Amino acid sequence: MNQTAKIICCSAPGKVLVTGGYLVLDRQYEGIVFTVDSRFYSFASGYSDALKTTLVADTDYKYCCNIIVNSPQFKSSQEYQLYRNSNSTQPYKLVPKNPESYRENKYVENTILYTMIATEAIISESHPEKSIESLLKNHLSITIVGDNGFYSQIPQLKERGLSITYDSLKQLPDFLPVTGTLQEIQKTGLGSSAALVSSLTSSLLCYFGLIDLNKSEDKQLLHNLAQICHCIAQGKIGSGFDISSAVYGSQVYRRFSPSVIQEILDLYDKQQFPSSQNLYKIIKSVKWDNDHNDMPLPPGLKLMLADVSIGSNTPVMVRKILEWRKSNPEESLQIWTDINKNNSLVKDAFSALIELSKSNSTQYHQDLKSSSLIDQNDWKNEQSVVIRQLVKIRESFLEIRRLMRLMGEKADVPLEPKEQTQLADETMSQFGCIAAGVPGAGGFDALFAIIIDNELTSATVKSTWMNYKECQVLALLLEEDPKGCQIDEKHSLSKFKINL
Repeated sequence: MNQTAKIICCSAPGKVLVTGGYLVLDRQYEGIVFTVDSRFYSFASGYSDALKTTLVADTDYKYCCNIIVNSPQFKSSQEYQLYRNSNSTQPYKLVPKNPESYRENKYVENTILYTMIATEAIISESHPEKSIESLLKNHLSITIVGDNGFYSQIPQLKERGLSITYDSLKQLPDFLPVTGTLQEIQKTGLGSSAALVSSLTSSLLCYFGLIDLNKSEDKQLLHNLAQICHCIAQGKIGSGFDISSAVYGSQVYRRFSPSVIQEILDLYDKQQFPSSQNLYKIIKSVKWDNDHNDMPLPPGLKLMLADVSIGSNTPVMVRKILEWRKSNPEESLQIWTDINKNNSLVKDAFSALIELSKSNSTQYHQDLKSSSLIDQNDWKNEQSVVIRQLVKIRESFLEIRRLMRLMGEKADVPLEPKEQTQLADETMSQFGCIAAGVPGAGGFDALFAIIIDNELTSATVKSTWMNYKECQVLALLLEEDPKGCQIDEKHSLSKFKINL
């Protein structure tokens, strides 16, 4: 097997939804999602080899190429053969070359299939100088890896006899293999599937030379296609904030109308696929009505995240909340309206802090430093406009947490379990901590904190988490990074010891 020279690596970040849990399922409401420096990386490269084809049952399908998908963290290498039939309701087939060792991966396989279907139309519309045959003249090799932050590393620490501490995490090598089966893996809630799908879609389109991630229209094409791939893999249309943040980075998000891609899901339910032109028409449709406005964390603030290592069944929680909302329209509307009001106050206060940092950076950072040295209860006595915004954020988050607990009680869902309530309260009592809470859908997956960025506050919060008695809590090695999907050249395939 001879590797060709061209290797493209695209990466996409994980996310933390700090406001808008459940509300982002409805277009009426927004959510704030911060992306982090834990990323998924997808490498796409070509290789030449003797063509060893096997015929599929339907001889109308024409062999295109072999595709090898390496997942070194899962000690997995799957080889497929790609077939094409331009006259079929399934224009491409991805056939496992070794059925006896095959393990299905819906996120990878559907991303490859739908990207290939879209590629035909993209070539026809925007790159007539290219052809499918020229793009697939070499076989494809794909390698996918994720940063350690996506998975709980507590099993790795125990396996190595290391203490369950933040400093021990620093000693672990990058891109560690996961322990246990896919069902047993304890994730940290950073949106691993969305980061994987976004990075893989991007790496394929970039490898084929069909998009430029510096062009807004190409990034929109990537976003729309990745949303479709992710929804197909999940078997439902989600809120989409995880794909949007993986593609665009930290943002204020408002979802797209499900009707935009319902046709694609309906076909999938019938085990049919869209034609390349129809898929491209939907990807390029002006009906995509989602909003993504850049919203990085204000300067001088820091996002921290804890692995709570208990885990929650998010789909079950979402279903029960939506059932309660449907059965109690007036009560749920009032609670959601109140949550949304406080979510908006947080957004406005973050925006105000960003503007204050631009207008007088020196005073801004002085005010942040002074606020970290006094009890938060005394912030209300301060005249600083910066500290006033911190008070708004803090009070709004306290009210959001109260309302989320109320909604959880009404729907019989542990959105903020008592262990998490106590942990969040203890975290928010530490000097320099502005807010803390359970991200996204709530439950036990994780806890976030937004603090004033200094070593003392950071160390105090880590100590609070490490000494918590109700459950095991470990601060993660990550920070907010507002960048979305990008070409990534800092990693090379050689470190993963993949035989290409």
